[in-house]
Amino acid sequence: MKPKLYKHSSKTEDSEKIISCICEFDCSPFFVSHLSEPQYEQKKIVDSFQTAICNKLRKSIPNITWQTEYSPSKGKRDSIDIFGSNNDINIVIEIDKHRADQVAKKFVSRSALLNNKSIFYISLCYPGTQNMNSTECVKYFGYCEILSEQMGNEYAGLIIE
Repeated sequence: MKPKLYKHSSKTEDSEKIISCICEFDCSPFFVSHLSEPQYEQKKIVDSFQTAICNKLRKSIPNITWQTEYSPSKGKRDSIDIFGSNNDINIVIEIDKHRADQVAKKFVSRSALLNNKSIFYISLCYPGTQNMNSTECVKYFGYCEILSEQMGNEYAGLIIE
């Protein structure tokens, strides 16, 4: 069980390394049976997954400073699940259930708050419920990709299947 890449705009060498690192990550220990767990247990599972992905990125791509729960604005209560930065770019990785409204909402808010340099925005989605369909989520990945390109940024949308 690994993330599958659905959309990826303007592929650069650094973004290819990041996507490769994420796509090679085995998610089975985290998401094989999470749907049967209550919400508070699912949050613990996602938190563990977030830490594991961030640690893998730190080891695999050390030229970027990585952290979890980064707050881009003091006045806002938003925090970015995984944030990477160097002199040239901000990398935003948001981990959410594959819901189109969540993907769109977070993409808009993070893009608005991080306008000081280029952004590579990654939507990393996992199964939310047994009835939740990922088709609309993939559709919104496409919209985020288009907007990113228009803003001179990069976008990638992945779903853990």
